[in-house]
Order: sequence, then structure tokens, then C-alpha cells
Amino acid sequence: EEQAEPGPSAAAAAEQRREERLRRFRELHMKRYEACKLNSQEVVEEDKRLKLPPNWEAKKARLEWELQVQEKKKECAARGEDYERVKLLEISAEDAERWERKKKKKNPDLGFSDYAAAQLRQYQRLTRQIKPDLEQYERLKEQCGESLYPTSNSLLHGTHVPSKDGVDRMVADLEKQ
Repeated sequence: EEQAEPGPSAAAAAEQRREERLRRFRELHMKRYEACKLNSQEVVEEDKRLKLPPNWEAKKARLEWELQVQEKKKECAARGEDYERVKLLEISAEDAERWERKKKKKNPDLGFSDYAAAQLRQYQRLTRQIKPDLEQYERLKEQCGESLYPTSNSLLHGTHVPSKDGVDRMVADLEKQ
């Protein structure tokens, strides 16, 4: 009898099921809209990341590190401490030993790479060997006076006569080379 009598309760139940389906449909519609919005935001972010240079992360990390170092320097200056000393106090002995070993392993002599580098290395080696003779410089300064330091009006070509010791030093150096 109850099934044959589709009364107001059956219509109310059908209406309730319809409302429930519409509510779920709206919820699904809102979830889809939110997902679409989040997806488009992520696409924009990914596009920004792809347009950045390849070493952006390293640059960013380095800039952040430099900012931290500046902050620490300011803090140390405010407290009246030496930043280098505070920094060294934070480094462990193991790290310091590892860095020293790395420094010792580095070979400053890379061998022959090109003629310009070889010439630069020879120039640096030769200039390290130069020992200035300050006594002779003072004597020369007394002799020449203002003409020792040339200006645009000076004509010094052919006026310099090297000393016997200087010539001997140059000959010895050339023979050594």
C-alpha cells in the first residue's frame, strides 16, 4: 500500500535527492574552478622560473649569504667586536684543516697553456726577483733633480748610462734564462 501511494513524502524525497545532487554538482564545480585557478597560477610561476637564468638559484643563495655576512658585521660592530675573529670562532677545527689541505693541494703552476700566460708568469717571476738599490736611487735623485721624473716636455732618449753592476746583473740574468 505504501508503494502504491506516491504521496507528498515520495515527492519530497525526490526533491531532496535532487537538491543533494545539485549541491554536490556545485561543490564539484567549485573544486574544478579552484584547481583551474591554482593550475594557471602554477603555470605562471613555472614560466617565470623558466625565464630566469640557469644559475639564478646559486646567485640568489650567494646574495642571501652576503646579506647574512653584512648583518653579522653590523652586529659585531655594534658590540665592538672584530668580525674576522668572531667568524673564525664559529669555524670548527676540522673544517679549518680541510680548507688548509685544499689550499695546499692546489697547484699554482698550471703548466703551459699559451704564450701570453707563460710570458705573464715569467714577468711576475722576474719582478719578484728585483731588489731595488735605494742608495743608488737617492744618489741619482740628487744628481738629476727634477729631471729624474720626466714630464711631457722631457727628452730623455739616450741620456741614461747604466752602471757596470747593472749591466753585469742583466748579463747574469740573461745567461740564467
